[in-house]
Amino acid sequence: MESDETRDANSLELNADQLKGKQSVRATFRLPEQMIDLLKVAANHLGVKQKSLIDELVQNKETLDRVAYESQDTQQESMERRQKTFVLSRNTLDLLDATSNKYNLSRDYLVELCISRLIPFVDSEQEKHKQRRVLIKDVEQYLSDGKKLLKKADKIFGRDDRFRLKLERIVTYTEVNVAELRKFVKEKKTLLY
Repeated sequence: MESDETRDANSLELNADQLKGKQSVRATFRLPEQMIDLLKVAANHLGVKQKSLIDELVQNKETLDRVAYESQDTQQESMERRQKTFVLSRNTLDLLDATSNKYNLSRDYLVELCISRLIPFVDSEQEKHKQRRVLIKDVEQYLSDGKKLLKKADKIFGRDDRFRLKLERIVTYTEVNVAELRKFVKEKKTLLY
């Protein structure tokens, strides 16, 4: 009879198929330009590689099945496509092949459908960014009001007054943070557009 220790040791062993499944392979897909751009924008925003994002979108068998099943009645649009090569895990590629065969969909179209799942996320992030651009104007007005108060304090108290000096520190601190917010908004804009 096998002891608990022996069973635990055996369950930790890896077989050759598991290791091969983790192996990276190159795969080329023909995708619409919009899907390639969408993938790039989402990956940039999340700070991950496109390969990692594709793996994440495709590797869940149940989700991939659902995406393929729900698309069976949808007609694939005929739009201009270009080749895009990704490095994926062998398991991901095998799952794509199996699912595309099961549902009689092209592998390219299946990848396109998976990428299109990012649309609500990117739309949401773009809407948030619009709100950031609105708020940064309010923050800049806040800074401008602080500078006006500092000038007023200069006239009332003089430059050496303790109240005025504390107010100057607040305005200086605000100036530094507003500059950081501007930079953040500018960086997010380049990631999302």
